[in-house]
Amino acid sequence: MFYFKSATSHPFRGNGEINVEVKEGYTFYNILEDLDNNQAIINPNLIKVYVKLNNISPKIIPGQFKVPSGSTIDEFVKILQNPSLTGNDVNITIPEGYDIEAMGKAFEEKGLFSKNDFIKAVKEYPLPSYIEKKNGRKYDLEGFLFPDTYKFNKGITPKEVVKIMNDKFNEEITSLSKSHGTKSEDIYKLVTMASIIEKEAVKKEERAIVASVFYNRLNMNMRFQSCATVLYSLGEHRDKLYEKDLEVQSPFNTYIVDGLPVGPIASPGRESLKAAMEPAKTNYIYFVSKNDGTHFFTNDYNEFLKVKEQTQGF
Repeated sequence: MFYFKSATSHPFRGNGEINVEVKEGYTFYNILEDLDNNQAIINPNLIKVYVKLNNISPKIIPGQFKVPSGSTIDEFVKILQNPSLTGNDVNITIPEGYDIEAMGKAFEEKGLFSKNDFIKAVKEYPLPSYIEKKNGRKYDLEGFLFPDTYKFNKGITPKEVVKIMNDKFNEEITSLSKSHGTKSEDIYKLVTMASIIEKEAVKKEERAIVASVFYNRLNMNMRFQSCATVLYSLGEHRDKLYEKDLEVQSPFNTYIVDGLPVGPIASPGRESLKAAMEPAKTNYIYFVSKNDGTHFFTNDYNEFLKVKEQTQGF
């Protein structure tokens, strides 16, 4: 009895910290097996008995953990469930409207992993069934990694991050789809539309109106002519676009392609997804920036040109 209590209240060997790697798909028993193979724990069998007797079933988070060697089993489990307890976590916010490359840069700047490794993981990730097979896309997962604030454990792999972000997207789109009656076969087009709304609308209250403009254009067989799709086609930000830029040959450039582009141009947030599902009812087919985050909307082309000259100088 004394040995059991000793082995379970102080399960780790040595002094200092124990390095624990939790791989994707690991169970608590997998972790114990690795620790036993590395001779880091005293008696894995007694720990398993303790876990069973106390009905411990921790939700394991993938990543690299540093666990104080004096930790009890209960403290060890808490660390696995909440990496912040070790000070070994990284908070990172992926803003709405970020594309894959901007995400990769953000992860690299936070020191999690390189942009190239993230892009490699994105390209290798198994595609969900709702992503249509189309040629000409930069990244098949573009638009389907949800923008949010995440807490990642240092040492987490790009593959694990991609899965977490796509799982978050699945959670959000499932919730929205239920309330809006969206069918799974419509998700790809909705996310593509939402990504354009995200990049074009600054103010939350204008997103449904911007959505109405693009849906009205779609119904009238007018081209979207979204500058955001041109910038994505160019692959770089520019403060001003010129006529030659609008002619860039790309299946994303809605100045030269009819209807929706070949896929999303960024990751839309919840409000833009809602706007794509519930656009405002308007007859607007034009809008132009007022240079203050808001837009002027109209269905009159001459009026549009007049305001554009006033606000944009051309």
